Amino acid sequence: MKNIEELLKNNKIKLDKINVPDELENRLMGALEKQSLKNKYNNKLMMKVASILIVFILVGYNFDTLAYYSKKIIGFDQIMSESLKKLNENGKGQIINKSFTFSNGIIVTLDGIMVDDNQLLLFYTEKKADKSINENTIVSSMMSINGFMGNLQVSSGEGQLSDDENEIKWIMKFESPNFYQKKLKWTFEVNNDGKIESGEISFTLDRNKAMGHTLKNKLNETVKLEDREIKFDSILASSTTTVIKGTIQNFLDLAFDQLSGERIRPEQVEFELIANGEELQWQGSGMSTNFKGIKFHKEFEPLPEELKNLQLKIKGFIADYDVDEKVKINKKDDNVTFQVEGQNIEIEKIYESKDETFITITTEEKVVLSRVYLIVDGKKIELQDTDSDEEQKNQLGIITHTRTLRFLGTGENLQLSIERIRYNKSINTIIDIPIK
Repeated sequence: MKNIEELLKNNKIKLDKINVPDELENRLMGALEKQSLKNKYNNKLMMKVASILIVFILVGYNFDTLAYYSKKIIGFDQIMSESLKKLNENGKGQIINKSFTFSNGIIVTLDGIMVDDNQLLLFYTEKKADKSINENTIVSSMMSINGFMGNLQVSSGEGQLSDDENEIKWIMKFESPNFYQKKLKWTFEVNNDGKIESGEISFTLDRNKAMGHTLKNKLNETVKLEDREIKFDSILASSTTTVIKGTIQNFLDLAFDQLSGERIRPEQVEFELIANGEELQWQGSGMSTNFKGIKFHKEFEPLPEELKNLQLKIKGFIADYDVDEKVKINKKDDNVTFQVEGQNIEIEKIYESKDETFITITTEEKVVLSRVYLIVDGKKIELQDTDSDEEQKNQLGIITHTRTLRFLGTGENLQLSIERIRYNKSINTIIDIPIK
């Protein structure tokens, strides 16, 4: 045992005296550093792989949700109709997401569009971060969409202001683009402290997103109204709206009335669109007069998907007629009734106050003396205003309105001079529309 201990001691002394060559030391140190770097590299690589796997798992798990929202026009649910909401849910809109910033800080963002054969719907956001939006800063209705060989004009729109009054969401209706129009430019204006400033956003129409139409028919139906005719020309139903178009007067009728002095100014053709026995909701209407005559259109919600039958229920025709009626009246007479164009007008009372003459009349609903004068002792006096409009319904269900006409001046000999009267002519006709 003693010999072994002595042997180990002597070998230890020898080992302590051995010097490691410099070359070997460098090799060993290099090998250690290389192994350390390799471990660090492997750790970083593993972290990257792990991160990619995590992102892949998260994206894969939420892919349907991300794809769902990437196809929707976001933030307009409160001003969308139910039919538009459904189209948006199904990804029928085209996402644009382009912005323009005015010098006064207003940011206009074109969020998206919807297009079919009836119209182009433009969804945009107007935002101003530094102060509330007001009538002097919002984008004006003077806007259009410019395309190849023609512009699309705006017809109507609806917007909603946010609670903090710093943002407005708008849906604007434009004419439907022609088949050859693809590259479009939306131009708009803002009132910047009394100075008009213009902006524009260009976009390309994706025809794959256009929805076409669901029903398109010529109607060629005529409804006779005494000595006049109202023609229902066509129906065009699409995914966003259903439009009925018609004609009240052609060019010859318009010219004849102008020459005869019996001109009419149509205001509304009252009718309903009935689908599967249910009245469709009205969305808007319009009327225009040009060299072709007087045209009208009325818009309703889209037709139901399972359409079984379709009808037009014509109810009436409201217009302003040129007349020339002079009616003698007496300040002492009350409850006197006379007729103009077959419409009853009852004078309830006539009285004077402070050099003014007041005449209280009662007419049926939708009957208005749209141009009336008072002739006092041979002098023609203009109507100043109409006060105290009261509505009543009698036992027969007829609604009447009572108004007071005010004229400056008094006298003994009085005449009402009626030059225009507006009233409704009832029609009550049903037209069946073919759906195939």
